[in-house]
Amino acid sequence: MAEARAYPSRADDNGDDNNKNNTPHGPAESRYRKLSQEREPWLRRARQCAALTIPLLIPPDDSPNGADLPSLYQSVGARGVTNLASKLLLTMLPPNEPCFRLRLNNLLLEKEQEDADKEFRTRIEKALSRVERAVLADIEDKGDRSVVYEGNEHLIVGGNVLYYDDPRKGLRLFPLSRFVVRRDPSGNAVEMITEEEVDLDALPKETAAAIRAADSGENPSPEGRSRVGEPERQDQRSRQVRIYTHLRRKGKLWKIRQECRGVVLPGSEGSYPVDACPWFPVRMYSVSGESYGRSFVELQLGDLNSLESLNQSLVEGSAVSAKVVGLVNPNSATSPKAVAEAANGDFVEGSPNDVAFLQVQKGADFQVVAAQIQSLDQRLKTAFLMMDGVRRQGERVTAEEIRTLAQELETGLGGVYTVISQEFQMPFIRSRMARMVREKRLPPLPGDSVRPSVVTGFDALGRGNDRTKLVEFLQFCAQTLGENFLAMVNPHNAVMRLATSIGIDMEGLIKDERTLAAEQAQAQQQAQQQQMLERLGPEALRQFGGIVQNVQQQPQPRGAHQWRTRTARLTRSRRNSRTRI
Repeated sequence: MAEARAYPSRADDNGDDNNKNNTPHGPAESRYRKLSQEREPWLRRARQCAALTIPLLIPPDDSPNGADLPSLYQSVGARGVTNLASKLLLTMLPPNEPCFRLRLNNLLLEKEQEDADKEFRTRIEKALSRVERAVLADIEDKGDRSVVYEGNEHLIVGGNVLYYDDPRKGLRLFPLSRFVVRRDPSGNAVEMITEEEVDLDALPKETAAAIRAADSGENPSPEGRSRVGEPERQDQRSRQVRIYTHLRRKGKLWKIRQECRGVVLPGSEGSYPVDACPWFPVRMYSVSGESYGRSFVELQLGDLNSLESLNQSLVEGSAVSAKVVGLVNPNSATSPKAVAEAANGDFVEGSPNDVAFLQVQKGADFQVVAAQIQSLDQRLKTAFLMMDGVRRQGERVTAEEIRTLAQELETGLGGVYTVISQEFQMPFIRSRMARMVREKRLPPLPGDSVRPSVVTGFDALGRGNDRTKLVEFLQFCAQTLGENFLAMVNPHNAVMRLATSIGIDMEGLIKDERTLAAEQAQAQQQAQQQQMLERLGPEALRQFGGIVQNVQQQPQPRGAHQWRTRTARLTRSRRNSRTRI
């Protein structure tokens, strides 16, 4: 295990200047602070989007843990985020269905398949199917679905999230406020730094001792303690410290190290292959030249702001209108106190013209506000793929109409599926498979001939469109051409293509062409025999029956006769014994 070492107070390898205080920190912390300044515009917009949907996802910077967050005057944003996050989860990790397939490279397998038997490819695909089921079972056992759902909420609201596939705890996530990333012009991540708070006593003894030595009496300033959120107390052995995990891409490797207070944690330095790195920075919408993504809520920010303001005005105006205030003529003989204290049915001296109730004459304005709120509510529900927003207002709305409109809306999110599959699904599957191979829970796979491919998201939408087109084509041709078209169609290929478009495993479900050919040949042979018997006629059948009878009447061999006699005796003995009983 590597020995912990503390970095001196100096400029890091990127030319960043350290803080001018005496608090020790290393290059990772300095680099994190610099990249945090570049992240600030995206983080500010993410907090603004969270304030209109789910504030607890990305709370304000000065909000302590467990603080009360402001209440909203509308819930469309929150319900829309949860609904869209659920749809994305069902698309990314569908239950009881594989989210990826191991594909074979046909060009590399041609030579092996030529030399092998015809069942070579089938056996390979069965083995790959078992590998797929093992990976999916591991994902289910680790409970990664709940983490992916929370990550989808962060993507929809903040536009960015960082996943880490922990070998011990499974999938973890870091919100935008806890990580920074730097990408190259092509959009590939080249540097990542995370920040997390842990208890000092939870660290290894050597690491904790090195941190205490670096933060001993030489730097006891309150500034250093407030920076890490330490409480003002004499017992410094129990406190919160910040750990920075720094990843930097160099060639085909990711270099990683962890540090705290300028001390490199023992055993934290290492490297990952690019294709097996367990850290995945994911964006909702990617913009060329930007290291961070844009969120879905940011696209709907105008409607959400308007809906929140109009709902607030309507609620406050309705509260004013609902307030009951009585007015009494000051020059009248009617006593306001007597009127206020009178019970139901009492008689009070006074004139009814002297008493009136205050009314807010804003009913027409409230109707305009309510109509605008309804319009904004409908637009937002449609954008967030909520069914009550997709449903058309009318007396006769068919289910097919609703399905068609919903499919069109979901197809519009194809770009989202593409980005998520490239930045999360594929790296996540590759990382999980590489870890299972290292743990000897999976056999090593040839990387040149076997590659995982995503079969959900945009690809699934494409297969759904193929299925729709195939069914429409078959129905149209059958209705137009009739039996002539049915004679032209290959039923086996049609069924296989339909099953492929749906994503159904056809192994053992549909008979192969060889089995169908053998059964057809047998049926033809039986039909020919039946036709031959029918051509011979009744006389030939009688002759055939006589031949069979003569054969049966011929003397049998002695051994066979004795065997039949013995069998008959045994049968009669058993029958007599049952009769006596």
